[in-house]
Amino acid sequence: MASARAATAALVALFSRSVGAAAVGSARARSTAVLQRDAEVSLKERPVMKVVRLLQDMQAELQKELDDDKAVYEQLHCWCKQNDQEKSHAIDMGTQQVEQLKSSLSEASAKLMELKSKRKDTWDELQSDKKALQSAKELRMKENKAFHAEETDLLEAVQACKQAIVVLSKHNPSMAQVQAVAKSLQSARVQELALASGSAVGRLGSQVVREFVQGAAAGSASAFLGVPGFQSYAPQSGQIFGILQQMQTDFEASLSETQKAELKAQ
Repeated sequence: MASARAATAALVALFSRSVGAAAVGSARARSTAVLQRDAEVSLKERPVMKVVRLLQDMQAELQKELDDDKAVYEQLHCWCKQNDQEKSHAIDMGTQQVEQLKSSLSEASAKLMELKSKRKDTWDELQSDKKALQSAKELRMKENKAFHAEETDLLEAVQACKQAIVVLSKHNPSMAQVQAVAKSLQSARVQELALASGSAVGRLGSQVVREFVQGAAAGSASAFLGVPGFQSYAPQSGQIFGILQQMQTDFEASLSETQKAELKAQ
């Protein structure tokens, strides 16, 4: 019994010492934490630390701005370098184009002068051609007018010769008929046309026709019978008949040639 009490007392004493030591350690820990917290709070509240923190913030901000400026600088440097190369290339190309344009301008100026000279020559040639064309038209009109006059004369001469041949081919033509054909021959100017056209009857034949026309116009039988080749009153056997036939043939040939020439000239 006594021993049990002693053991119980020992355990109680040991427990009391353990509880006291733990309480002391806990108190010490709490005191240390409080002191450290107080120290930190006191350091934060000091003016020097405020300056330090301000400087640190400024340093961080300046560093950030420095980094931004470096990035911007790199971009601007790259842009300026590339832009300088592009502008330099553009300037070189522009300079080359200017030289090319100067050369082209010189060539164009020379070509322009050449074209102006050609234009003047062409204009002068055109005016000359117009004058020549006008002259040709006037000449053609004159030729056409002369052709119509000649054609009319030849047609009248052919018709007069035909009528004379028909009348003189009769056995006994009347004096009125002979005078009528003689007047037609005179109006058609067969003698002049025969000489002008180079008829085969020649001057002698033209003279015979003239005497025949004059004799018929005299209106007397004696004068009429005095015409060479027509002394007998048988006209078909006389010289005048053959001359008129030859004149008709020559006039028709001249008329055909004149008409062909006019057709070709049109």
